[in-house]
Amino acid sequence: MRVWLKDDVLRRVLRNTGKMGAGKVAGAVLHLASIAVTARILDLTDFGLLMLFRSVAQSVAAIAKFQSWQALVHFGAEPYERDDLGSVRRLWLKLAAIDFVVGLAAMALGGAFVLSFASIVSIPADVAHLAAAYCLIVPLQVAGTPTGILRLTDRFDLMALQSLGTPGVRLIGVCIAYLMGAPLWAVVIAWVLSDILGDAFLWVCALAVAKSKDLLRSKAGSIRSAISGSVLWRYLLGTNFNASLQQGALPLMTLVIGGVLGPSAAGAYRLAQTLLDAVLAPAELAMRSLFPEISKLQAAKGERLKEVMRHVGLTSLLVSVPAGAILFLGAGIFVSILAGEEYLGAGSLLSVIAWTLPALFLAAICETFMLGSGRALSPVLARATIVGLSVTAILTLGDQMSLGDLGLALLIASYAGLLVLAVPTLAMLRRKQEPVSSD
Repeated sequence: MRVWLKDDVLRRVLRNTGKMGAGKVAGAVLHLASIAVTARILDLTDFGLLMLFRSVAQSVAAIAKFQSWQALVHFGAEPYERDDLGSVRRLWLKLAAIDFVVGLAAMALGGAFVLSFASIVSIPADVAHLAAAYCLIVPLQVAGTPTGILRLTDRFDLMALQSLGTPGVRLIGVCIAYLMGAPLWAVVIAWVLSDILGDAFLWVCALAVAKSKDLLRSKAGSIRSAISGSVLWRYLLGTNFNASLQQGALPLMTLVIGGVLGPSAAGAYRLAQTLLDAVLAPAELAMRSLFPEISKLQAAKGERLKEVMRHVGLTSLLVSVPAGAILFLGAGIFVSILAGEEYLGAGSLLSVIAWTLPALFLAAICETFMLGSGRALSPVLARATIVGLSVTAILTLGDQMSLGDLGLALLIASYAGLLVLAVPTLAMLRRKQEPVSSD
């Protein structure tokens, strides 16, 4: 144990996770607080409808989003480092134009879909206009170029402020709605405005940073080879596919559950998932710190990489198993404190999916290893497996499925996804350990 805790890689991962975690933890607390106030304004059915409205917009944005920030950083980092600001400006303008056009088209299509086919996801016709209104967030959700500018210029502090600002504005909005005894539409306005203002804040920050770096005044240059022909579009489409699965899984599951089991079940699922995600957040932060360490160790001897993976894996189990047990035992209490007695159905669901935590922690480690090794296919297959199995179970059982059955389906799907990741991860670690032949 003492040798394990002295592992320099593990210590760096824990230290960097702590540095990044403060803003995220504060943002998560504000988000939970806004959920708690919202749950006390709305009954479970209306809360479920709010989550369905939000899921429609998030699903549309996830499908349409090209992860333009990744393209801006990928193609713009080299010219930025050599002070070729004109080329960076040209790339930024091109990507921003793509974001703008795609975002507006996605907003229009999302609004038209929900107005025409709201009943498919159990949204009553008389509130379909609220779901369409929620699609106003889509253009700003799709736009990734502000994030790209902030990442390119190392202004992560401003992104941390945004992670506090969005839930902070939402909390203020729903508190006003609570004091006024406002109906569902007022809560929708509070949530929509918080998303719009939070994303708009990133644009303001990006423009301010770009001005300070002379990016706005630089004459637009050209990045010939990087963005000529289909190179840029191939990159954008590739990142779109992976991100659609990653960011679209939660809203898609919400819509499927709502369509089959009704708004109340969708609300219970989203509430239980929110509490689960709050526990999972430190693991996601840790993986951001682990990624560069894994990338550096790829060139090292296989035994050292295997040792680090074993230490990180054991640490995750020591954290996730007790956390799962606590969630399992206290699910009803946590839900009652957060949302009230009316939402106890979410507690029965949470008590089952609490045991997905070990699988999700280990899967995050395996995914980080695969991405650090340049293997992006396995994480995509794992996400597709989890979503595919869960959706299949819901559609197969239909409205006969209870929340307990739903939890079991999600539990099985999570461990199946882990298996898809663990098998190639262990195989790659074993190959790295094998001695190289002298032939």
